[in-house]
Amino acid sequence: MKENQLLWKSFLEGNKEAIATIFLLFHDDLYRYGLRLAGNTDMVEDSIQDLFLQLWKNRQNLRPVDNLKPYLFKSFRNHMIDNLELRNPVMQIEIDFEHPFEFNYSPEDFIIQQQVSEENQLKIVDALNKLSSRQREAIYLRFFEELDFDMIAIIMDMNVQSVRNTLHRGLQGMRNLMLMHFFLLASSGFDFLS
Repeated sequence: MKENQLLWKSFLEGNKEAIATIFLLFHDDLYRYGLRLAGNTDMVEDSIQDLFLQLWKNRQNLRPVDNLKPYLFKSFRNHMIDNLELRNPVMQIEIDFEHPFEFNYSPEDFIIQQQVSEENQLKIVDALNKLSSRQREAIYLRFFEELDFDMIAIIMDMNVQSVRNTLHRGLQGMRNLMLMHFFLLASSGFDFLS
């Protein structure tokens, strides 16, 4: 049994140290993910604390999990959706049709080698932010959180093929945007007819 599975089992048995350890292990990842989803630091912190409080209260009804990170990410995502609906009761979020979050990137999200200029970093960020929110979220989970397709499917409540398609379309969209920018830059700086 993996260490996280043992920790979760201990938590389910009522061990307060186990839930504290899980909180400390995953807080930063959940916080970064929450900021991408909602952008509101207070809401993210409140949601993380509320999530762990709900987990503790409902531990008798919870089951063992194989992989704790996607379980917590999905639970946290659903908790954030509930919080958004509570804050704006007029807004009814339909997960299948609308992505309720505005997922954005900034240059600080990247640790890019020094060879890449600041201008290129900004172009990458701009291309990412022109993708759909679902594509940006899938790219974040795959490349920043390094989750596999199965885990992303669980978190985003999609099937694995849909995750693959979303990532492919997102990366293809970025590639096209970057190529278009390159050609616009090249055509304005060079005379191809001479």
